[in-house]
Amino acid sequence: MKLNKKFVYGSIASILAISPMLPPIMPSNTEVLAAKTDTLTLNHNSYVYTAQGKRTYYNGKGTLRMGTTVNGNAKTTSINGKSYYPLTGGAYIKAANVGVVNKQVQDGNLELNYNSYVYDKNGKRLYKFRGSKKNTHLRKGTPLKYSGSVEKIDRNSKQYFLVNDDNYNQSWLPYKKIGGKYYYNIGAGGYVNAANVGNIDNKPLYVSEATVTISPKVIDSKGVQIGLDKEQRTVKSLQKIKVNRETLFMYNPTSSPSYIISGTKTGWFPKSYVQKEPRQRLLTFTADTYVLITAGTDIFDANGDLRPNQDYKAGLTTFIEGEKIPVDELLYIWSNKDNKAELYYHLGDANNFSNSNFEENNEEHMSFIKAADSKYVSGPFLKPLNTVDEAKADAKVATAADKKDLQKEIDQENAVHNTDGYKFYHFNFYDDALKRAKEINSSDKATVSEVKEATRRLQMKAKLAYLTVDEYAAYSNSRNSMPEKY
Repeated sequence: MKLNKKFVYGSIASILAISPMLPPIMPSNTEVLAAKTDTLTLNHNSYVYTAQGKRTYYNGKGTLRMGTTVNGNAKTTSINGKSYYPLTGGAYIKAANVGVVNKQVQDGNLELNYNSYVYDKNGKRLYKFRGSKKNTHLRKGTPLKYSGSVEKIDRNSKQYFLVNDDNYNQSWLPYKKIGGKYYYNIGAGGYVNAANVGNIDNKPLYVSEATVTISPKVIDSKGVQIGLDKEQRTVKSLQKIKVNRETLFMYNPTSSPSYIISGTKTGWFPKSYVQKEPRQRLLTFTADTYVLITAGTDIFDANGDLRPNQDYKAGLTTFIEGEKIPVDELLYIWSNKDNKAELYYHLGDANNFSNSNFEENNEEHMSFIKAADSKYVSGPFLKPLNTVDEAKADAKVATAADKKDLQKEIDQENAVHNTDGYKFYHFNFYDDALKRAKEINSSDKATVSEVKEATRRLQMKAKLAYLTVDEYAAYSNSRNSMPEKY
């Protein structure tokens, strides 16, 4: 029997017309599905749906495996009261099953920074997780829903932690310690090693201490000496060392990203010495407090009055957004002109901070920036030295009684000049502070705010003259530290 060709072709056309066009599915965790738009990475096995919320197939598969990255639209849509992400090609997946959108880890998810097995509560490897053996070995970059919630903690009290938006306070996702290792609960009886986690809620995970190995390609068998005085030690190739901080450390004539050995203050060595860097970040150490300029800002004097910008580029703010600068005090300054008090940072010493603009605008060491235009980065956390009411009271012209403490500090001039520290190091910074203090002390226009600032500065510089040679060497060495740029 011969078939009518028109009938055959017509039947095929009818079948094609009523069959849904199935978009392609990603065959592995690294292959992208279609033409690039927004990228969505699954944190859970996920069914695929139609625009009506009915289950459908994607390239012949009805389920996409956790860790799969697909292309779609980052803007969710509602289907039958639930939130979905549209995929390229017309299909949809539940928003609850997406852990990363355009490389941004979503709240309630952690992201792996290393391939990881899934374990049970006893630290034993699972042979099946969320219904599949494949889900027991997860690839780097896989987002995972975690159990529990992120909580605030006392600073530096946990092995793994997050740094809050203020760059100082910390929080953590509770972990379980099993056999000396730390694990995060990812639900359904599964746990992953915390050492394999890079981000939580799109924030980098920090570790309080890490072990690094010295590279034989950089250090030979004889080793190198690091640290000062009692902390001095020899570091050799393939040696394992515990480190707990990192910084940009000044080496003449260049700067070097460095680690500090746990338990030391001077045990710095360049990151280039190690074979591999830790998987998580370490906190930044700087002996001085550094702040990040978050909005272009000018400098002010101790009375809250604008100081002229010494930068050669006229019309610009003294400091621009993104600069990191040292500060050493936080206090309220009352402005009689504006009839209010604001929080200010006092600019610290430049030391090895290489920034001519900073030095020129801080030449008299009586310059301040508004705290509202900056953000804490590293170093000692400063708290206000005074209150708003005290700042208001100090905005008047100083009397002889107000200058009593300043005069006492000035009277210590000979004692400071006779210390071994002053004789050995020739402390010009003390003499500079002394000169400025005498000028303010003799002025009949100086305010109480200016007098108090001059007193504090002279006290700070005098203390350094009483340090031993070793103490001052350690102090000076630590002040070579600067915050790294991330």
